[in-house]
Amino acid sequence: MKKKKYSAILADLDGTLHRGGALIPGAKEAYEELSRKGIKWLFLSNNAARTAPDIATRIRQFGLDVSDDQVVNSTSVLFQAISEKHRNARFLVVGEARLSRGIEEAGAEVVEDPLSTDVVVAALDTGLTYDKLRRAHVALQHGAQFWATNTDGSFPVEHGFYPGAGSIVAAIATAAGRQPDLVFGKPSTGMAELALEILRLPRTSCLVVGDRMETDILFARNAGMSSALVLTGATKVTALCKYPYGPDYILDSIAHLAEVMG
Repeated sequence: MKKKKYSAILADLDGTLHRGGALIPGAKEAYEELSRKGIKWLFLSNNAARTAPDIATRIRQFGLDVSDDQVVNSTSVLFQAISEKHRNARFLVVGEARLSRGIEEAGAEVVEDPLSTDVVVAALDTGLTYDKLRRAHVALQHGAQFWATNTDGSFPVEHGFYPGAGSIVAAIATAAGRQPDLVFGKPSTGMAELALEILRLPRTSCLVVGDRMETDILFARNAGMSSALVLTGATKVTALCKYPYGPDYILDSIAHLAEVMG
C-alpha cells in the first residue's frame, strides 16, 4: 500500500472510532501509536445533539486522552457562524435542548413563535413531534431561512442503525418544497476550514478517515484533502462502484491506519 507523509488525522467518530457504545478494536492502540509519532488528531462529528466538549468527554470515557479542542462538530461551525454574523437573530430549533442552549450562548435568541422566526435550524431531535414540524413549516412559509446541522440519514449503533438528522431535515424539506439554505456538517467544508485554523497546517498534510462515502469521503474531496475509508460503519466495499469518486485508501478499520502513514 502506497504511503504518504501526513501530519494530522481528521477522524470521524460513529462507525469509525466507535460503534454505539463500543470502541472499534485496535482504535485506542492506533491513536496512541500515531500520537507518539507526532501525528495530530482532530475528531470531526456531524452529531449536533452534543457540543464538541460533550463529545470530547465521551471519547475520554473510551480511554483516549483527548482534549476538548481536539473535537469539531457541526455545531462548532454553526455556533461560530452565529457568533460572527447572526447575533440577536431569532432561531426556531428542531433539535435537542443542548443545541438550543448553544445557540443562545453564541448570542442569538431561541423562539417558539414561527411568525417571529428568522432561521429554522433542523438537527437530530429524539423528541420530534408533529407540532415541531408544523411550526418549522409555518416559519419557512413566512420567509425564515432553513439551516441544517447535517443531512445524515442514519447513524450507526452497536447492532445496526438509527434514523439520523437527515431524516428530520428531509421531513421539513418535503413539506416546505425546498432544501436547506445552509448545511454545517460533512460533506460541507465548514468543519475543514475550522480544523485547519486549529491545526495551522496545509490541507495537503491532513488525512480524513471515515466510514461514509457520501459524507466523510465526499467531505475530503470537497476540502482538497486525502481520505481513507474504513469498513466498520455505513459503507461496504461492494457499494463503492455506485460513487463517481473514491477514497485514497480503503482499510478494514481504523486499527490499520498506521499502514498508510508515512
